[in-house]
Amino acid sequence: MIKLSEPEIQARMPAVKGWDRVGDMIVRTWQFPSTRRALEFVNQAATVAEKFDHYPDIILSYRTVRIELSTHADGGLTPRDFELASELNALPTDR
Repeated sequence: MIKLSEPEIQARMPAVKGWDRVGDMIVRTWQFPSTRRALEFVNQAATVAEKFDHYPDIILSYRTVRIELSTHADGGLTPRDFELASELNALPTDR
C-alpha cells in the first residue's frame, strides 16, 4: 500500500466516526458494560483484522478497548487503515 498524504488523510477522517488522529495512527476507544463484553468485541475485531490481513494494536483494559491503526511497513496511514476502521465501526457494541 502507499502511504496517504496529509490532505488524503484529512479527507478520509470524517468517514471514520469516532476515530482520532494521533501522529501516524488513527485511534478509537470503546467502553463496554463488562470485561466479558469488551473481550467479545476484541475477538470480533481480531476476526475482521484477519479478513483484512492487517493487524492493529488492540489494548484491553477492564471494560475499555482501544484500537490503534497504522501501516508500519509503509510508515504511516494507508487506505487499508481507513477500510479496517470502517469495518470495526460496523461491529455491534450494544450487546
